[in-house]
Amino acid sequence: MENYYMAIQKINSWDADEQFYRGYYYASRKGQERLYLQLTDGDPEWIEFVTNPESIPNHTTEDMFFKSEKNISIIKHPRYFPFFYHSHLFFEIVYVLSGTCIQNIEERTLQLQAGDYCMIAPGVRHGIQVFDDNSLVVNILIRRSTFMDIFFNTIRTKSQIAMFFLGSLYKKRRIEYLIFRTAQDEVIRNYVLEMYMEQICQDDFSDRIMCSILTIFFNQLTRRHGKTVEIKNQDKLHDPYQEEMLNYIINNYNSVSIKSLAEHFHFSEPYCSIIVKEISGATFSELLTSIRMQQGENLLTQTQLSIEAISEQVGYKNPESFIRAFKRIYHVSPSQYRKKPNLYTSELFSGHPK
Repeated sequence: MENYYMAIQKINSWDADEQFYRGYYYASRKGQERLYLQLTDGDPEWIEFVTNPESIPNHTTEDMFFKSEKNISIIKHPRYFPFFYHSHLFFEIVYVLSGTCIQNIEERTLQLQAGDYCMIAPGVRHGIQVFDDNSLVVNILIRRSTFMDIFFNTIRTKSQIAMFFLGSLYKKRRIEYLIFRTAQDEVIRNYVLEMYMEQICQDDFSDRIMCSILTIFFNQLTRRHGKTVEIKNQDKLHDPYQEEMLNYIINNYNSVSIKSLAEHFHFSEPYCSIIVKEISGATFSELLTSIRMQQGENLLTQTQLSIEAISEQVGYKNPESFIRAFKRIYHVSPSQYRKKPNLYTSELFSGHPK
């Protein structure tokens, strides 16, 4: 309990930037923002943010928020930070630790309160408003590029969370967000606080421990609150054939073929091709390549396996085929990508190669 109290106290402490944003917010309500800036010694970047919020980058990449080789990042949203719309390439979970906030997602305005978790998919335009002293909001950021590798076993289950993440990665019609309202559930809250304290520790074991805690968090969230989850366009999650077929392809990505897929589901090959197209907007071959390339990317950055071993592990009979496919999507060889992965952007963001 003492560690949880310490974590809450640390999150509740006022950083210098928060104090600046708070002062500017109340000065602007009185029409005295210019005077405030003249009398306050603020960082030039803070001043730029409050006077010109449209200058804030509205499309952010993973390397801006994640330390090298870390898969999870937990960041307190600064109180009174100017509202702005943005999107990014990673998954985000907005958690309201105390108080309330307003979450804008595309054209929707959502009221969140203490205990609410809002999961937002990559590429979704959103913004948050936290404009009072007593509201604390924490952002849990998860790398999209390593999600399948780290949380693969968790998301294989048939749950709302599983379909949300899988749909965001590979479905043509993704679910933009999920909301879990956990109220005063301290069991769920404490998992977030444990991850936050582990991040502060930041030793060689921290990232692995945080990933383990997050895996338990996903399962407990589903167990304790899965029946009351709020989903935009909920009907999109409930096509059993699509869910089962997508799960089967992902679980067997290194060996599946359109023939084996058809045999497993007792459909014809043309009909299976139609369902895959409905799921992802891609052909079976394109979807399979997308899954294999994401797994290959993970192995390149997270292991020391040879290119030949990675090629075999993701389902290619010879390394040349893997290298050609990788180059087509990343525009560099696997060896070049492994040296400096943050320099290159793949064409997997939309869910399949273009």
